[in-house]
Amino acid sequence: MKTKNLIKNIVIFLIALIIYHVLFFALPFVHTPTFWGAYIFGTVAILAQIGVAVLSFHGSDTLRKKVYAFPISRMGIIYLIVQLLISVIFSTIASLRDNIPGWIVYVVSGIVLGVFTILVLLTDTARDKVQEIEDEEDRQTVQIKTFRVNIDSIVRRVNDPELLKMLQKLSDTARYSDPVSTEELYPIEAEITGKIRELNDRIGWGDIDGAKALAEGIINLFEDRNALCKMYKRK
Repeated sequence: MKTKNLIKNIVIFLIALIIYHVLFFALPFVHTPTFWGAYIFGTVAILAQIGVAVLSFHGSDTLRKKVYAFPISRMGIIYLIVQLLISVIFSTIASLRDNIPGWIVYVVSGIVLGVFTILVLLTDTARDKVQEIEDEEDRQTVQIKTFRVNIDSIVRRVNDPELLKMLQKLSDTARYSDPVSTEELYPIEAEITGKIRELNDRIGWGDIDGAKALAEGIINLFEDRNALCKMYKRK
């Protein structure tokens, strides 16, 4: 879907480029240096939309990154409208007056292009930062997600009512635990991982009483982990 939308946008701007060329040479503009400058920068503005489309769609696979992609697309359209207005206005004035210096359209259009380029680069840099934040968040939350998956897998294999009740409590404890892991939590998380593995083994052996005691101990470890999370966040 993303590739399809990108191709569609590119086709639209290529058609717009063709229409621009037809209209610009069909209208009775005098082909002065000012006209050619206006024509060149208008062409650049349309072609730039293809680059903007590629930049906007690239990596915009999450909601947060799509939010950051939208300003890039909007800036591209604003730049296109402003530059086309500049091109038409300068070409019209040059057709009515012979003494319009050609360099003026180059300076004005160059400034507009420069401002647009800077804003796009700054916005794209912000989106890259969002990507880094999301990658870090994924890395920090993978451990707690693993705990939840493993515990839920164990719950589905248990029939004993009392043990099942204890495991449901353990599952809820894991589900509502702080999802963010840090380096300081690695030791206790390693201990929880080992205990969950042992819990799975005890259930496989049919050691119901041992599994109950172990589940209670894992709940206590999660509570200790949550306390450590709060402590390190306050620093």
